Amino acid sequence: MKNPVYVDLKHADGSLRNIIIEPVLQHDLADTGVYKIYKTSIDNESRLFTEEMEIDGDGPTLADEDNPDYLGTVYFPQSGPWHYEGDLLSNGEQQQIISILQQKA
Repeated sequence: MKNPVYVDLKHADGSLRNIIIEPVLQHDLADTGVYKIYKTSIDNESRLFTEEMEIDGDGPTLADEDNPDYLGTVYFPQSGPWHYEGDLLSNGEQQQIISILQQKA
């Protein structure tokens, strides 16, 4: 998978969590089997920025651990077991992500 995917994860109570599954790619765009998971602006009701950015693109980037939208990382190798690093997704949500990755593989 080379492009991010926007999906809805279903909770046990029927509510949805809209997330982004973002693949981590090598410089030649080869798949690494690593996927970062973020909640979307739909999920946290963020507003779009209407003003120009006041910072330049060369500044430091926000580390995932400091990003309030970061939900964790899924490691999904071509062979061997997958695992999730993080503590914000339930087992059911993790299983749904793996199912999506299997469909996209």
